[in-house]
Amino acid sequence: MTEKLATLAWFVRVKTSEAQPALIDFAVGKATLQEAIAAILHHPHLDLGDEVTSTSKMSAIEISSYQLRPDEVRTYGRRVFSSGRWVVERARSGGPQA
Repeated sequence: MTEKLATLAWFVRVKTSEAQPALIDFAVGKATLQEAIAAILHHPHLDLGDEVTSTSKMSAIEISSYQLRPDEVRTYGRRVFSSGRWVVERARSGGPQA
């Protein structure tokens, strides 16, 4: 039996308010953009003052490709600005690498 996929979903990009800001991308299986943003508010890497910088409704092909389920929140990396461009952040000291 295959798992039910989300019928509507969103890409949400957030810029953190840390001393060295980072970009965090989310795929969220929610019907509305407001629901998608509300679903990521309690993510452990987000704090008060972080800013949603872009949003995009996912297509049916993207939802299928990601195998995104209803109500699922998935992150896709954390990037920091370094040497004039956004690069994937290396593992934080003391933590396991993902």
